[in-house]
Amino acid sequence: MKHRNYLAIAAIGGVALSSSSFAAIIGTDNASASAYSGGWVDGTDGSITGIGAYGTWFLNPGVDITHSIASVSSLSSNPPNLDTSGVSFRMTGTNGQEATAFRFIDPAGLVVGQSFSIDLAVNFRNGFKGIDMRGADTNAIFNFNIGSDDYVVSAAATGNGSIGDSYSDNTLFSIVFEQTSLAGGNWSIARSGGVTDFDSGTYTGIASSIKLYVGGTDGSDADALFFNNLATVPEPSHYGLMIGVGAMGLLFLRRRR
Repeated sequence: MKHRNYLAIAAIGGVALSSSSFAAIIGTDNASASAYSGGWVDGTDGSITGIGAYGTWFLNPGVDITHSIASVSSLSSNPPNLDTSGVSFRMTGTNGQEATAFRFIDPAGLVVGQSFSIDLAVNFRNGFKGIDMRGADTNAIFNFNIGSDDYVVSAAATGNGSIGDSYSDNTLFSIVFEQTSLAGGNWSIARSGGVTDFDSGTYTGIASSIKLYVGGTDGSDADALFFNNLATVPEPSHYGLMIGVGAMGLLFLRRRR
């Protein structure tokens, strides 16, 4: 009987520890990474820490579409504090074209207790530009769009709608997604620069990949979408896993008595 109990507890522990291996790799990336020294092109991966944390970028190069590494100082005469070592990621889409950039949070999205963050900077609000957080099926579980002179959240479980339409040429959005359960998590947007604001809500599903986009603009410097400072933190707590394993083991023993 004791032998069976030990085997059961070992099996439970193996499942728990195995599940931790599927956690999103903790890591960071920004536009100053050496991988982007020759430009930001389709297939690059500049992860600074946590190699493989995001996989490669999937970009759609083409006529009237730009993906580049540049200083946010070109966005306005009063730019936000976005650059790392003088550069950020820059996207433009003009003459009816839409520039997109996809990236996965590897290997299988966030696990409970992890969060993903990214910073966006914008000036003009013509056309459309923003970010989707996508679930495991690649459908959007959150969208933040800048367009029609407004800043709007959609596709989330709660918190959808305008977060305020006050304009400033010095606008930075720090966006965070926190996976609180297998069913979903919390999102937040902290605005800084010429206007300060904080908004939050919830999303449904596993935060698994991002899509950044911009299109329908006139092509001026002020039309671009800038972003930077991707981060996935923290590593799931092994201590918490051990507590969970212990509790399951005790429950099993109790039922066997």
